[in-house]
Amino acid sequence: MTEKRELSKFTILVIILAASIAWMHDGYSLVLISTLSTELQAYFVGVTTAQIGLVISLQFVFTVPGAILFGEIGDRFGRKKALLISIAWDSIFSSMTALVPANMFWLFAVLRLMSGLGVSWGISFSLISEYFKPKRRGAVGGLVHSTFVFGYVAALLVSLLIGPYGWQWCFITALFPFPFLVLFWFYLPESAVWSEYDRITKESGEKQKLRIREIFSKKWAKLTILLTILFWFAETAYHALVDHAPEFFQYLFAIAGAANPKTSSLLFMLVIMVIAAGGLFFFGFLSDYIGRKKAFGLDNIIGIIGGIFFVIFTLLIYNQPIILVSAIVITLGFGLHGIFGVWSSELYDTELRASANSIIFSIARGLSFGAFFVGLIADTLNPFPTIEARLANPVISIQALGTGMTLSLIAMIGVFISLIFVPEPLDKEIRAMSKSDILKP
Repeated sequence: MTEKRELSKFTILVIILAASIAWMHDGYSLVLISTLSTELQAYFVGVTTAQIGLVISLQFVFTVPGAILFGEIGDRFGRKKALLISIAWDSIFSSMTALVPANMFWLFAVLRLMSGLGVSWGISFSLISEYFKPKRRGAVGGLVHSTFVFGYVAALLVSLLIGPYGWQWCFITALFPFPFLVLFWFYLPESAVWSEYDRITKESGEKQKLRIREIFSKKWAKLTILLTILFWFAETAYHALVDHAPEFFQYLFAIAGAANPKTSSLLFMLVIMVIAAGGLFFFGFLSDYIGRKKAFGLDNIIGIIGGIFFVIFTLLIYNQPIILVSAIVITLGFGLHGIFGVWSSELYDTELRASANSIIFSIARGLSFGAFFVGLIADTLNPFPTIEARLANPVISIQALGTGMTLSLIAMIGVFISLIFVPEPLDKEIRAMSKSDILKP
């Protein structure tokens, strides 16, 4: 049995902070391209919404090989090493995009894809799941996932405050985790569960298996596929709506006659992202008491209701106040993301946990292509090729982009259907060695 260690409050804070900085930076660096999309289209002359959307989607695709690499490192050499290296990788390549000249959009895209390799989501959730008890795990997981929102909010604030002086300065700020990495190097403890697993396997002389092959083996393939499908729908729903949301609300406030639609859009995004943080924590907390699956499903229903109102009052009966309210409801409906990390952690063994979490999440996010398809639909339906012309004709532009965003509602319905087939763990205790019969038939 895994040795129970009493952790000081400082150590608990460092563990939560490390997982949070990793996920916050992921949100920050990936979202900057979305909040600065109009500035990027103006800088890289001739670049379209679809091309920006393609880069957004492809950087998520590149998290898949990153998940395989860093997940393997996390399971083989420890959660701490994998986490710190992945954060540093993402920070460095994100900041390098600031150096790209105006005639080399392809280089900007390549650097964004390379930054996507530094995925740390699965490692973060493996670490916290192995440290916290089942009755606190969901709340901590929701709290950590909510820091993605703080990364998003930070990207909004940086775009508002620093963006006017040049989008390049915004990307340079992606280096902010490095002082924290020094703290984590000295004070972040390795997972006690993984440490015991490592000790036992070394004493037994057992040869370690390649994790990517193992999670798709006969024993784990069904679970892996089910979780991937479930979260693929969830990620498609999220990215189909959120990645182009700053542009959507810019059109909406332009229709309303706002003095500065861009600022109004980013401020509204700031509001709903703060609400999202509360939703992520609440539904993670709720899952500790009613179960991961029930809390996940309840939140999904809230998202579907908000999605229906969003579609009706954007495309059929235009009503700005209801659109804004429905956006808030949908935002609460994305709280289910805070449940997924601890749920999947409880379903897999310690030897696979970091790889399974990382790979499933990255495949789901990488293959969602929500931002690309929404951008493609918007470009097809919008007769105006430049962002300036689109802002001058916001009614047509919001209809075109809103049509593409209906993909989010379709994906939410897909979440509801696929959720039926995903199991709830019968045993939420996390041990160093394999558990038996943890899944319902």
